[in-house]
Formats: sequence, C-alpha cells, structure tokens
Amino acid sequence: MNTQNLTHSLQIDDYLDLLNYATRIEDEAWRQSIIEQMRTFIESPVQKQNLPARSDLWVRFDALNDELLELFKQLKEETDLKAKEYVTEQIWKLKYERVMISRQLESIVNAKNSTQ
Repeated sequence: MNTQNLTHSLQIDDYLDLLNYATRIEDEAWRQSIIEQMRTFIESPVQKQNLPARSDLWVRFDALNDELLELFKQLKEETDLKAKEYVTEQIWKLKYERVMISRQLESIVNAKNSTQ
C-alpha cells in the first residue's frame, strides 16, 4: 500500500472511530455530520483522481469477503462479551470498506461509460 492510500485509509479509520463514538453516545446530529464529512472526503476530486486500478479493487473486495467470513465465524464462537464487541466493530469497519470499494468500482464503470 502506498503512502497516499495509507493516509486515506487512516483518515477513513478516524472518521469511523468518530462515527462509532457518536453512535454510542446517541448524538444523531453529530453522527449525520460525520457521515456527510466522510461523503465529502471520499467524493472529493483529489480522491477520485487517485482511484486504484479496477483489478486491485476486486482483489481487495474478495479479501474483505474472506476476512468477514472469518470474523463472522469468530463472532459465532466467541463467548466473551468484550471480545464479541471488538469483533463486531471490526465487522462494521470491513463492511464499510467494502461499500467504499463498491463505490470506487462504480465510479470506474461510470467514468468508462461516460468516455465511450
């Protein structure tokens, strides 16, 4: 992963942490604000210029699915409440990342269709 992608990933992680906290304290206004900020960040022209290659996105998407399957198995078998909570948080992060990859793939398809 290059430095730019790592920075982008860390920024998304920060947004997700804030979103998780806003949800826990039940601050709906702040939660919606964070979601809108994430949307703006992800859809910014700079981010769109730096989209990874389509094949890289599909590889990551498949890897996420594999990770999610393992986490769901772990969640099912886990008995400790704190551990279940941690696994559940990881599942949500991976699901969000999968949605972002889907959007990037959609952007690539839309960009390709608009140039044809």
